[in-house]
Amino acid sequence: MPTLALYAAILFTLAFLFYTIGIWAEYFSKRLKKWHAIAFFLGVIADTVATGVITKYVGGFVYNAHSIIGMIGLILMIVHLIWAVIVLRSKNEIALSNFHKFSIFVWAIWMMAYLSGVYMGIQNL
Repeated sequence: MPTLALYAAILFTLAFLFYTIGIWAEYFSKRLKKWHAIAFFLGVIADTVATGVITKYVGGFVYNAHSIIGMIGLILMIVHLIWAVIVLRSKNEIALSNFHKFSIFVWAIWMMAYLSGVYMGIQNL
């Protein structure tokens, strides 16, 4: 596996771990906490860097179902992170306890891109 592809795979996997831990911990606790937002942040950073690395590796943005859903997922992750910070700063208990509903939606969209990327990566081995 080429070095850039390996770096991207590692970073996407780190994004998966950080984001998934943050999302499901928040879901099961039923209340958004600061450490959840930190996990979201780490997931967003890892996914953003991985997207840049893989874009460089393939020579630019490729318009296919995987890359389009991936960009939608990354944009939703960023919006989700910003919204989490806003909700945490508001200290609104209703918003803090309902935030997980939005989180699961964003995670599900992102997972479609992650899993399609895993499938594509396995095909290229």
